[in-house]
Amino acid sequence: MMRIVLTTLLVASLWAGTTLAQPLVYITNGDSDDVSVISCPSGDVIDTIPVGDTPFGTAISPDGDLLYVTNFFDTNVSVIETATNTVIDTITVGAFPNAAAITPDGNFLYVVNALDGTASVVDTTTNTVVDTVTVGNFPGGVGVTTDGSAAYVTNALGDDVTVIRTSDNTVIATIDVGDGPLGVGSSPDSSVVYILNQGDDNISVISTLSNTVIDTFGVGRNPQMVVFHPNRSSAYVTNFFDNNVSVIRTLDRTVVGTIPVGLGPSGIDITSDGLLLYVADSDSNTVSVIRTKDNIVIQTVNVGDSPFAFGTFITSGSCFVSAIPTLGQWGLISLVIAIGIAGLITIRRKSAS
Repeated sequence: MMRIVLTTLLVASLWAGTTLAQPLVYITNGDSDDVSVISCPSGDVIDTIPVGDTPFGTAISPDGDLLYVTNFFDTNVSVIETATNTVIDTITVGAFPNAAAITPDGNFLYVVNALDGTASVVDTTTNTVVDTVTVGNFPGGVGVTTDGSAAYVTNALGDDVTVIRTSDNTVIATIDVGDGPLGVGSSPDSSVVYILNQGDDNISVISTLSNTVIDTFGVGRNPQMVVFHPNRSSAYVTNFFDNNVSVIRTLDRTVVGTIPVGLGPSGIDITSDGLLLYVADSDSNTVSVIRTKDNIVIQTVNVGDSPFAFGTFITSGSCFVSAIPTLGQWGLISLVIAIGIAGLITIRRKSAS
């Protein structure tokens, strides 16, 4: 009987371990020089991490173990270990690092340096700059395609986009877009890249096959950042001067709704299960939490001064724990029970002999 009880407890603990892996949300506060850590789904700020001068861009490693933060006036990047929420390294890059993006395999980080007109390529295994790529005039944003083949850099004062082939860090194209391009977002299938043009209040859609603009459509005023839903059905854009988020149906690139948020929305990211959006409201010092099933703000979290969170800033996992095990969890439960029963039978046989 005792062994059955122990087996049951083991199953319960393993099931809990698989279901309770909930994400953390990391928000850079530009005027506080720190990062607020928000638990999901409680919305509590559970930690504050000091970093460099005017943290702006963010990039989460694919495994969620590391967060990279660009410090605009310190010409460097803080590396934060998410298990301990401590800065474990600082990487010197170019002048005025504005944004960062990491390759899907986690091996390389691309940091755009606005004043230098360059992109620093960082080897994440050593946290050293291994290449510097000349891009355009005052690069402001960067995004790596979901398949990892290319990095797209927006040049805010050049009104164009530099395309870097990641296999050898060669510039393979320069694409004219709208006025003041900033945010970059790759579709989940890597077929297109959205470029947000601040001055034109619209989005240039680039085909990654031809590296040409295949469509342009309007959003709100001064669009900042874009994120795609994991199921590919929708994209979400922060509009800085409208204090809202545009909801885009990706099938026909139509704006189907807007969601009011705080003042000056900048960064935006989505949980890996697609259930929640987090929006950094830079002028109200808050984070708006949006439920995607009905596009309603369900929480407003107070953070530091001038939150930007320009990039990816949520670790993987689901904010909501189901009371019913998934098929994978049932498989784990069945396996552990079978092992327990086999052990019990073996012990009884030895006792009988």
